[in-house]
Amino acid sequence: MPFEPKKRMISCRISEENFLILRQVCLDRRFVSLSDLVRTAVEELVLKQKPDFSITAIHSAVKMLSTRIEVMDRDLKELISSSINTTR
Repeated sequence: MPFEPKKRMISCRISEENFLILRQVCLDRRFVSLSDLVRTAVEELVLKQKPDFSITAIHSAVKMLSTRIEVMDRDLKELISSSINTTR
């Protein structure tokens, strides 16, 4: 992403403890600045709230659900089989 000058500012107050935690997260994850960390976190929060209805996202969700159903079906068959074997 090309550099884009920031024109707007948001300000909020946080406790010293929260500031130290955020600063450590910033260092651990190698963010350039605390502002960069906060911008990234806010962007991710906003993006998570927008559902992705693209064909790729829908295909991935259906594939994941299909896999989970297959696993559950296999587990159910094994459970039934083991139940039948223990009753004999």
